[in-house]
Amino acid sequence: MKEKITGFCKREAVLCAAVVLAAASSLLQEPRMEYIDFEVLSVLLSLMLVVAGLKSVRFLDWLAVELLNRCRSWHGVTAALVGLTYAASMFVTNDVALLTFVPLALVIGKTLRADMARIIVLQTLAANLGSMLTPPGNPQNLFLYARYGYTAQGFFSVMLWPGALSAAYIAFLALRRPDKPLALQLAPLQRPERWRTSLFLALLALNVGAVLHWVDKIAALAVTAVAALLLDRRLFKQADYSLLATFVGFFIFIGNISHTSAAAYLQQSVLGTAAGTYVAALLASQFISNVPAAMLLAGLTREADALLLGVNIGGLGTLIASMASVISYKLFAAEHPYQAGTYLRTFLYYNFAGLLLLGSLTYALLL
Repeated sequence: MKEKITGFCKREAVLCAAVVLAAASSLLQEPRMEYIDFEVLSVLLSLMLVVAGLKSVRFLDWLAVELLNRCRSWHGVTAALVGLTYAASMFVTNDVALLTFVPLALVIGKTLRADMARIIVLQTLAANLGSMLTPPGNPQNLFLYARYGYTAQGFFSVMLWPGALSAAYIAFLALRRPDKPLALQLAPLQRPERWRTSLFLALLALNVGAVLHWVDKIAALAVTAVAALLLDRRLFKQADYSLLATFVGFFIFIGNISHTSAAAYLQQSVLGTAAGTYVAALLASQFISNVPAAMLLAGLTREADALLLGVNIGGLGTLIASMASVISYKLFAAEHPYQAGTYLRTFLYYNFAGLLLLGSLTYALLL
């Protein structure tokens, strides 16, 4: 039993931390049901079901293979793998984009007998930086969009310049090495069922509309849940319920501490300014990851734009700054255990260079 509990805590460290924080803060302040944002939870669950549906029809895999088989140069393959990851992360989250396209990069590496460590690092950068451009791109954006009542125009106006800078940074890294011709021929995948794929894409559009406040969130979940029940009930098993529970824990913790004198002090000092909030978000993300950082700091600051920028750019840096980065590292290390150290050094070099460059430029331009 002890081993099972220890194993669970290692696998779900963030969830356990959220539960402990919620329980401890409840000793200081009586928790209330109103602290839990059920609309955010409904959107998260709904998006999980839709993404699971798209994975079940292998739409993204098929699209990637079709595109890659048309590439005739190393730059083409790099642009396809990194570009697809960047674009997909905006809609299916950075985690799913990496789980879909990193295995493809590993297959290509075997086919061409090429070292794919650098490309997978670039895919990880692309997933983390591409996902920051849209509210459903990652959990912290979804949470902050709802928490601070952003409009679509308000959100995109904040993220426009960081998005442009990040795209330029990734493009520079992807294409800076010499090009060379190659012959790549991946085994073609069966074309996804058109009607089923179209339905899941329509559900994705519906839920993006719900995130942007254009569609009622509970209604969007109801439609999505009914569709999942009719099409494939197994989609419910693929939802990340531990993430939902983590959000509940942080909602309670944030609600409890927001009424304490310590919170009031932080709101008036470090987190009372845009600069202080931005730097705090960057630093906190390096040690506890950007999703928990966003949820913790959201209860202590009114500087929404600075927090949004800080936790997204703060996804660069350490391996745990964005938990999506851990996914690609584990996938690569499982396939090439003796190159894990080389991968990690390359990852840290590009990430901290990006953190320094994008972090300072964003501060200078926007804050």
